[in-house]
Amino acid sequence: MQTVPIHQAKSQLSELIRAVENGEEVVLTRHGKRVIRLIKEPETEQPSIEARRQAIQQELEALRSKVGRGQPGFQELWEEHKRERDARGEGWTDEPKAPRAGR
Repeated sequence: MQTVPIHQAKSQLSELIRAVENGEEVVLTRHGKRVIRLIKEPETEQPSIEARRQAIQQELEALRSKVGRGQPGFQELWEEHKRERDARGEGWTDEPKAPRAGR
């Protein structure tokens, strides 16, 4: 592990980065106190497009099982509501009521 003052690190940043890439840790100091530690970023493998597609498909299947298949959608529920409303008679319409005078 290297310990380097910040003012010195400014002029040798490329070399310090190379050392970190090679697995070494570098600690930067200010007035002799440790300020920051530079370490190599862990290498992560990006999942393939197919793996991501499968993960999304699994999430959708889990969501569908929670919500249920074959359940009526919004449009079907709305149509059912309108049929029930119409069966109740004249007092129910889709049109807004006219404002009352004097208010």
